[in-house]
Amino acid sequence: MEIIVSILGWMGVAFCTLGFLLLNTKTLNFDSWIYQTINIVGGFGLVVSALYFHDLPNITSNSIWMIIALYGLLRPYLTKRDEKKEVVKPN
Repeated sequence: MEIIVSILGWMGVAFCTLGFLLLNTKTLNFDSWIYQTINIVGGFGLVVSALYFHDLPNITSNSIWMIIALYGLLRPYLTKRDEKKEVVKPN
């Protein structure tokens, strides 16, 4: 089991680093669904590893990272919903 968790952790490192690289080389935009998905997958791998090894600072940091990425992924849908509410105003 430890080897699987370690592989997930290293994959998390790879995904988060890849996302950061692609963002800085302007291959991806910060609001693209691909970038946000890479962050979610990377954060998940790191959280699984941190949970297994009882690394509370890492659990906290990467859980927040995943939540922010989820927000970034869902933000376009949330803003569209809010815009629709504003458009339908009775006189």
